[in-house]
Amino acid sequence: MNNWQIVEPKRLGGITTTENLENLEDVKIKTTKCFITLNDLSLYKGELKREYPFTPCSIAVGQVVETLKESNYISKGSKVYLAPFACNGKDGYLRDFVILPSNEVYVLPETVTEADALFINHISLAITIIDRLNIDRGNHVAIVGGSFLANVIAQLLMYYQSVPILIDSVEDNLELAHKTNVYYTLTPDKNLESEVLAITGGRKCSKVIYVNDSTASIDIIDKIACDGADVGVIGISATKAKLSCNFAFDKQLNLTFIKDGSQNIETAINLLAQKAIILSYFKLPTFKFEYAPKHFENAVLKQEEKQDAEFIIDML
Repeated sequence: MNNWQIVEPKRLGGITTTENLENLEDVKIKTTKCFITLNDLSLYKGELKREYPFTPCSIAVGQVVETLKESNYISKGSKVYLAPFACNGKDGYLRDFVILPSNEVYVLPETVTEADALFINHISLAITIIDRLNIDRGNHVAIVGGSFLANVIAQLLMYYQSVPILIDSVEDNLELAHKTNVYYTLTPDKNLESEVLAITGGRKCSKVIYVNDSTASIDIIDKIACDGADVGVIGISATKAKLSCNFAFDKQLNLTFIKDGSQNIETAINLLAQKAIILSYFKLPTFKFEYAPKHFENAVLKQEEKQDAEFIIDML
């Protein structure tokens, strides 16, 4: 089995190993596509402490190649999504084959493509934050950030008949929001507070979601949240954000932090099957598995130039 590992900060090394099924409940999968997130790049750069070497990538799809137990649900040839939180440092998905317990393997409906399935984690996180903040129909919800995750949250809020207000300074992100029918998009400038007041009828937002890869300061919440607002901080990447406690105390904000949406994976797959989320405009560069080291290096350079750095590895 070919396996790329991070052997030290900013260096990938390849190894060949062999894994065989031993547990009846396990499933052997050929990984077909891996999503390299900002979190993977933080690990690659050594910004997050892990014991070396370890295999990165916690989001992947694949195809079942072997099982030891007959199942009406999982069978050889099934197209599957791999539970993202199965990875814990040394056993990521940037490798030819993966062995997982069957309860961490999700069979994809025929109508869900592999490209769309790579965003299941985004959708499950969006469902989780909406549930945790008790967002109801008609609520104005400010979303600080314009990344794919922020966009998915906005789309899901519209699906549930809430009113998202997406706030971001990156023009491409705002254009993506418009393409996916997000009506209210604002920039975090000096007019932000007055614009939010105008949209909400002078009340500001009782629900605010800050996506932690946002380019805007987390302190922007002070301008858009009403007193007693429910505020969620959510993310896939492990970026660092400092929250000023002064305005949080003054406004008596209710804070929630979300990084795990695994309990909503099946719901996310159903939403994808129903075409409830538009993903056709989500474009990421795709590169071959054997050239992974080069593309990790290039992604770091893109980050230094404030460019989008996430990408997909084609494992076939």
